[in-house]
Amino acid sequence: MTRMMIPTALMTLFVGLASAQPGFAQTPPPGQTPPPVTTPRPTPTPGQTPRPAAPPLLPPSPSPTPVPFPTESKIGFVDMQVIVSASKLGKAGQERMKELTDKQNADLGAKSKELQTLQQEIQSQGGVLTPAALAAKNSELDKKQRAAQFAQQDWQAQTDSLNKQLLQDFQEKLLPVLEALRSEMNLWVIFSVGDSGAAAVHPGLNLSSEIIKRLDAKYPGK
Repeated sequence: MTRMMIPTALMTLFVGLASAQPGFAQTPPPGQTPPPVTTPRPTPTPGQTPRPAAPPLLPPSPSPTPVPFPTESKIGFVDMQVIVSASKLGKAGQERMKELTDKQNADLGAKSKELQTLQQEIQSQGGVLTPAALAAKNSELDKKQRAAQFAQQDWQAQTDSLNKQLLQDFQEKLLPVLEALRSEMNLWVIFSVGDSGAAAVHPGLNLSSEIIKRLDAKYPGK
């Protein structure tokens, strides 16, 4: 089997996609119903003819028709970022990364809050505390700062380790699917469109959708 390599653009792809996940919008406190959003209508002045209502929005345009693969071509392209973000296998990796980053944010956020509280106590009580008590609080602050710095380094190491593990697992599962499609279509090579340096590409050469379909069929669950 021809050896194929995953492009270096995938090295931090799981990290980037996980940090870009939606769902961080603020929600109202329990028991509180958000006020309905209404659009005020202007009141016409006496003698002024009201303006007619705006026409309804046009329905969304249909998705473009897929361009068939050129039968005479011996090369193809895939978009690795699309494959990772849209395939079930890639989404499972993104969920694992997001779980880790959520824990990291919660832990580092709590430590940051403790530091801010202690700093405020030292600033507000510095004039009334005894030198010994003030020294003890400053020593506690120093310990908490070192602990927070160590925790940040440890979380970063865990993130790098998980990203490396997800990348290796994704690569081991993706490469055979790519090679099988290349052999089936009798292609010379399948490039990564993000790393090929091509300025213009025939849209029919993009095999990303076919790769996603085959990955989902082979790895339908987490």
